[in-house]
Amino acid sequence: MNNVEMARPAQKPNVKKSQVGSSQLDQQIITGVLTSRIETRDKEGKSYYYGFFKISQQEQETPVIFKVKPDLKRGSSIKLEGN
Repeated sequence: MNNVEMARPAQKPNVKKSQVGSSQLDQQIITGVLTSRIETRDKEGKSYYYGFFKISQQEQETPVIFKVKPDLKRGSSIKLEGN
């Protein structure tokens, strides 16, 4: 009647361990397709660049912000890495 079931732990897709100095970090890698052109935005005297991309398993588009303007066109495959 009151059965207790343990939930399965969350799984991180596309995770690889990387070595930085003496610490280990979880390095996330996400691949998708750029669905918009790269736009420029100036804020407080600094420029940044942004666009939207779509992951194959999701319907929504995700914004991506760049510090340096990338040479990408709409429809380009992109690979984002970070932690």
